[in-house]
Amino acid sequence: MEGGNIMARWKYKTSIVDLEHIIPPEAISCNDTGSCVVDGIPGGQDKLEGILDREGESEWELVQCQAHGGKLLCIWKREVKEAFAS
Repeated sequence: MEGGNIMARWKYKTSIVDLEHIIPPEAISCNDTGSCVVDGIPGGQDKLEGILDREGESEWELVQCQAHGGKLLCIWKREVKEAFAS
């Protein structure tokens, strides 16, 4: 390849996590506009780190997580590694 520029290719996946298993409902307070604040994650931080660690061990990188309807939608990416014949 001329110039040695090789663009990375990515594979994507999504996962859904039930927030109640990570953050108890009583730790979340929301206002009239729908903005919510988490008042700490008692015991939930270990669960969240466990999810991140498991995916990271499989070479998945977290792109983004978004809370919606009591669930956490996470988008992950992993580089596609291909062997090129020379």
